[in-house]
Amino acid sequence: MEDSPFRRLPNDTIADILLRLPGKSILRSGAVCKAWRRITTTPHFLAARAGRQPASILVHAYLDAKPWACGDDLRAGFSSEDIALDALSASSPEEDRLRLIRYPGTKLTIPAHCGHLLASSDGVLLFKKDRGFYLLCNPVTRQWAQLPRLPAEYCRERDPEYGFYFHQPSGEFRLLCCSLTRGIWYIVSTGATEPRLTNAKQDPELITRFVTPLLTTATMPVALHGNLHWPPLWRFTATLGVSAAPETKMMAFDTVSEQFVQMSGPGSKTPKMVKLFEMGGLLGAADFGEEKHVDLWFLEDYSARVWSRRHRVASPWKYGSTGRPRNDWGMLSVAIAGDDEDNIIIGNNDGLVVYNLRKNGARTVDSVMQRKNRMFVSRHVFKGSLVEHASFAPPSADFPLIHSWS
Repeated sequence: MEDSPFRRLPNDTIADILLRLPGKSILRSGAVCKAWRRITTTPHFLAARAGRQPASILVHAYLDAKPWACGDDLRAGFSSEDIALDALSASSPEEDRLRLIRYPGTKLTIPAHCGHLLASSDGVLLFKKDRGFYLLCNPVTRQWAQLPRLPAEYCRERDPEYGFYFHQPSGEFRLLCCSLTRGIWYIVSTGATEPRLTNAKQDPELITRFVTPLLTTATMPVALHGNLHWPPLWRFTATLGVSAAPETKMMAFDTVSEQFVQMSGPGSKTPKMVKLFEMGGLLGAADFGEEKHVDLWFLEDYSARVWSRRHRVASPWKYGSTGRPRNDWGMLSVAIAGDDEDNIIIGNNDGLVVYNLRKNGARTVDSVMQRKNRMFVSRHVFKGSLVEHASFAPPSADFPLIHSWS
């Protein structure tokens, strides 16, 4: 590098060039010289890179594989196929389809479990290997970690997991859980050795009327402004004023104070047919309650809780299609993700469409809808991250779940 013209470029210019590279190339560029390694690991560079990352929906592709043994997991012995996890970006899903990881499937795995993938947050995937046994991995940096194993008394509930998020103040990834039998909320984090009770004072029986576990929720909780948000489930009639129209309410969890708060939801007549998403720094909601169109709402003023319907787009499904969700259970198969260029991808295996809200354009994603490809759209949204976390194990091929990395 001593005689290279790049050495004479300002660091800001080099950083701008490196920001335009794919994630894998950025990681490799750190091996070129110490200066590039220093540039690509600064908080400013990593934040800028995260801002450029488009949101993607995760798709499961089923591949033929030989039976694979995995320690004491007897179910893996029945495996005759692998699951490849692909990311389809909202801007160009066909061209920029990215294979993240490949891991063993089992004949006991059903689509609702999606290979035991529970959630995604800040570029990290959360897997549930067994009751009380959770694994994290970043498919870009190839780092992985294991959350503290839950004691037996915490494993009585079948699906105690309600939210997964990155806690910025501590730098920890945290899993929010609930024990209805014990009447408590607790947190499992990468920086701890055992579960910790939260500060939440609300009755779990009451809160779980408004939030559902990660495994069965139609919308994964959306993290924004330090809060986790769940979609509205009910409409309420105001107690004051006879002519007051019903309104929707939704639940949020303040990740700093660890308290649940109720907030206004979008003006939907069918709240159980609403999916939440984040787009351009705004909380969005897609209402699938109508046959021919999807209404897109945005929380324009977060502090005042003011929602507005910005767009109405044609339904991804043909009129009368059996693929269109008709109840909250059908919403489990629907995906939605948006980026900062007004592209938004909506649909499932029976109709997946990319809309450009700025140009009023739309195009279908044909490869996913072809049954021969054995691809299944999931609810999960992924944004890659180059951040390396101190609590994670260094990159290696020893992650106890994965056949191969991307």
